[in-house]
Amino acid sequence: MAKQLEASEQHRREVLKALMCLVIFAGLLFGVINIFRELYVLSALEFAYAAFSLHLLRFIGTTERLRFWTVIFLLPLFSLMIFAVLLPRTSFTVFAWVQTIPIICYLLLGLRTGLFMSAAFVGLGVLGFNYRYMTEASLFNIVIVANVGLSSMAMMLFSHVYERSRVDNEQRLLDLASTDGLTGLANRMKLADVFERERSHALRDNRPLSLVVLDLDHFKRINDQFGHDGGDQVLRHVAALLPTRLRETDLFCRLGGEEFALLLPGADLSRAAELADSLREHLCATPLQLEGGLVNLSFSAGVASLGEDGCSLDQLLQTADRRMYEAKGGGRNQVVAAGQHYSLSR
Repeated sequence: MAKQLEASEQHRREVLKALMCLVIFAGLLFGVINIFRELYVLSALEFAYAAFSLHLLRFIGTTERLRFWTVIFLLPLFSLMIFAVLLPRTSFTVFAWVQTIPIICYLLLGLRTGLFMSAAFVGLGVLGFNYRYMTEASLFNIVIVANVGLSSMAMMLFSHVYERSRVDNEQRLLDLASTDGLTGLANRMKLADVFERERSHALRDNRPLSLVVLDLDHFKRINDQFGHDGGDQVLRHVAALLPTRLRETDLFCRLGGEEFALLLPGADLSRAAELADSLREHLCATPLQLEGGLVNLSFSAGVASLGEDGCSLDQLLQTADRRMYEAKGGGRNQVVAAGQHYSLSR
């Protein structure tokens, strides 16, 4: 998921760079035009802002403070637009630039900040336009005000709806990508994302972090006897049953097939093994009734701990997986942690 967030930031970075290139070109073009129109103050500001944009463009592709520099870039840009609307002898067509503000804000700043900034500057732009061009009360002026105001509101509304829909769809895709379709549990991608976060917390706070890999015993026999539909029911049964004995901070996920993983923040190797063994006993005590008969379930598990057994998720998975196979080889229905075998259920 962190990679998806990085991709989203990179997209905004590219949009900002494109906007800067456009602003540099427009600043130089209108700066020259406004010299001939004797709008020297506006021309000087446009040249200055083009130079400022060129300076930002040199490092905006690598800065880690992208949001900060985006705001620093946009505030004077939007202020220059409002100033151009108010300045005598400028064309009313300059207001077209004001109407690009909502699109720019939502693309670069997201929903909340985009809404606040676009509402503020578009509102100022509409007021400035009315102050500049509405000199007398008439039906024609009312029509102009209505058109300017409503078209500006439409740009804000459509930009907001689009951004809201995009964010919701992106979150929905992330949820689908990080969830196992059969059981509704987190998948390996979600495990990797949560592990990185919990690993940082564990190292910062000097707290233990353990991983359990568990594999259902004799699952092939279940599939052969009850069919794949029966096997799917078993997997959903395990996915619904075991998390009821876990804390909110624990993560139970499906790695694939009949193999699951359990990430336990704050649990050392011994505590993780004890918890895994209690889950094993709970599963053994809760058989599943299928159409073809009662299915007694168990699992074999291996436990690994951050630091003692590795510092990366791959290392912990490898160690826990090896110990899980030790449990399988030792008779199944047991938990192995650093040579400790927890007894078979009776």
